[in-house]
Amino acid sequence: MSKCQSQQGVALVTVIMIVAIITVLAVGMSSRLQLQLQRQQNLQQQQQAFWYGMGAEAFARVLLRRSLAGAETVHLGQDWAAQGASFMVEDGQIAGEIQDLHSCFNLNALQQQPDRTQPGQLQQTLAQRSFQRLLEQVVPELSMPAEYLTARVSDWLDADSLLNTAGGAEQDDYASLAFPYYTANSLFVSVSELRLMLDLTPADYQLLLPYVCVVPEQAEWLLNVNTLTEERAALLMALLPELTEAQAQEAILSRPEEGYTDVDSFLQSSALAGLTVPDDVKKVLTVKSDHFTLLATTAYLETGFRLTVVFKREENNAIKVLARRFGGQG
Repeated sequence: MSKCQSQQGVALVTVIMIVAIITVLAVGMSSRLQLQLQRQQNLQQQQQAFWYGMGAEAFARVLLRRSLAGAETVHLGQDWAAQGASFMVEDGQIAGEIQDLHSCFNLNALQQQPDRTQPGQLQQTLAQRSFQRLLEQVVPELSMPAEYLTARVSDWLDADSLLNTAGGAEQDDYASLAFPYYTANSLFVSVSELRLMLDLTPADYQLLLPYVCVVPEQAEWLLNVNTLTEERAALLMALLPELTEAQAQEAILSRPEEGYTDVDSFLQSSALAGLTVPDDVKKVLTVKSDHFTLLATTAYLETGFRLTVVFKREENNAIKVLARRFGGQG
């Protein structure tokens, strides 16, 4: 083989190697470009689904303001309470429902301290007694005694690090866990915080979830008898232990279409005839509501989005957004 032919062979191999390297680089660049385009497309879809959710929030604010304008009471016959609302939009869908936060048990009400009637003895508050009865009804196989969970939620909410009862749990109990954390020592901002309670199982949480809620910055439990549903009759039974399940459901099902005009009208209904209602219980019952939550679900092309918004109705009927939560249970 001549020297010229040898040089030509080396040049050919070099060219082939260069072409191979360029091909590999081109394939890699193409793959990265496709990945970047897909990523950008996903971000655009997520952004559009987000704005559909914000559109649902704006619509809910208008609906609440119009439905409650001039209304003396809040009831399920008003437009805001319509269930299963769903709207088709360009390349997607918006669905949502508004719920009254005074038709469930406000966990923040458990922050109230028990009354100490005698040295060394504690008398539970009305909210604590009601919550304990609610637990016994809806979570019969609770992983701990009902009074323990009641005490642990109260300890989580109160401002000190002292146990209210022997079944409670405070800073030291949580700090000694394999994955330690501290108690909030303040009001809940989301019902999902309940999952942090010591020894509470996911099964317990799911059973209790339909009956509880969190009203931001409010440590008071108000139960609107006009928006209470048959599925939540256990709340009425927890508040009025003398009430049977049949009586509680009858009191809800026999409610006028536009609700009761006042609490006395509710207490005088045939289902509650002859029942003596203490004054502290009457203070919990109401026919008005000023806190609502929107559960909105949106879809755009292949992307889904979930938004939970808490509203407060002001004295001038303005609707104020107190909190937003993206995804999960709010």
